[in-house]
Amino acid sequence: MGVFDEGLALPEQQPGESDDAYWRRVGESTDRVEAREAGADADGPPAEPKCRECGLGADRFETWFGAWVLLEPLDPVEEIPAHMVPPFFRWVIDSTGRACWARNAEPPPGATCRIPHRLVCPAIELPNPWSWLVVMRSHNAERAKSLYNPPPVGEEMPGAG
Repeated sequence: MGVFDEGLALPEQQPGESDDAYWRRVGESTDRVEAREAGADADGPPAEPKCRECGLGADRFETWFGAWVLLEPLDPVEEIPAHMVPPFFRWVIDSTGRACWARNAEPPPGATCRIPHRLVCPAIELPNPWSWLVVMRSHNAERAKSLYNPPPVGEEMPGAG
């Protein structure tokens, strides 16, 4: 069994297994491991694209080998400059709509990326969040409160006309 990329072990090729089938199996297991390590793994359809911890909806994307990741919706921001996101937290959506983990690749000037929802999940305590994540976590905490504390029946929500 070979080892590559910081301890990820390659499975043995089965007798009679074609090279294509073997590398597809390696890709499938690698995608699941990467999603889990990056804190972005998610349940696939038919499950709702919601955080297991806080219940907020997020954007769910499939990876190239069929794993699913839950990324923070681009709301209220439109895009996140990749240089503001530390390595190993950058996800890129390619032209086919699939998510790719950028790992520690240096982003080109002007590149944007997505982040795992768990980085800004109000139900998960982060040891040392970056200042802009504190703001996003606070915003998500307010959104999560509305899921669990709807206004009483017959009472208007503030700002509703």
